Amino acid sequence: MRTLLLLTLVLIALVVLVILVLNWRFHAQVRAVEMQVLQVDARDDCQPTQVPEPVQRVAERAGAGRGDQVRAIRLTQSAEMQMSADQPWQPLSARQVISVTEPGFAWVAQSRVGPINLITVLDAFTAGAGQLRVRFLGAIPLANAEGPDLSLGEAMRYLAELPWAPDAILCNGAIGWSVAVDGWLEARLRLDGQDALVRLRADETGDIVEITATGRPAIQPDGSTALMDWRGVFSDHADMGGRRIPLVGEVGYVEGGLYRPYWRGRITGYELVR
Repeated sequence: MRTLLLLTLVLIALVVLVILVLNWRFHAQVRAVEMQVLQVDARDDCQPTQVPEPVQRVAERAGAGRGDQVRAIRLTQSAEMQMSADQPWQPLSARQVISVTEPGFAWVAQSRVGPINLITVLDAFTAGAGQLRVRFLGAIPLANAEGPDLSLGEAMRYLAELPWAPDAILCNGAIGWSVAVDGWLEARLRLDGQDALVRLRADETGDIVEITATGRPAIQPDGSTALMDWRGVFSDHADMGGRRIPLVGEVGYVEGGLYRPYWRGRITGYELVR
């Protein structure tokens, strides 16, 4: 009996040790991706050419270009996600870094039960490629996604989150801007022979309050990918950390004419990285 108990304790210790090592390795990978976004050099003259006047006004309304050159922004979120309509909303906390001078971001979310971090998500776009990593206890893989479809979706996400990184509107020369006949601003990134296109709507004051996109790759419950219409709504604009940003946002897909958000959250911290 003592031998069995001892073997059980040794096995438990080994499992815990393996989980701790895998957890450390994964979070080291996460930190490396975040540093890849943050280590982009700021340019002395970041003003791209031929930015339409309405785009310029929106950026300046948010405070873009004010003060020293910014190379990235760092923010934190209190949020929740609903993976399907028949599942409950799951609370999570997240941190994110967004590059200003070139397309790139890293979003790290954690879902906790008490003091235990059950799920960690890394959603990132760097060097033109997207990646999605999900780990249980920071160690056991639940998802590892990459490839052209994911990269296109992450490029669209970068454009959709420009309201949180207004300096990129002026400083990221990779973004192509135009104004549609209906007044919506159109942001475009060229990605491996295809375009990531997101439309942004500003209200009468110049705050961006809505984004839409068509043909965004979305992973389905069976693991397949479908191209779907995508929509986001921003509100509660206020000054934080030196910029005017929307403090509240949500995003979701549109199917059969119905919009269903799957993420919604509030910005809890905001910092310009120079």
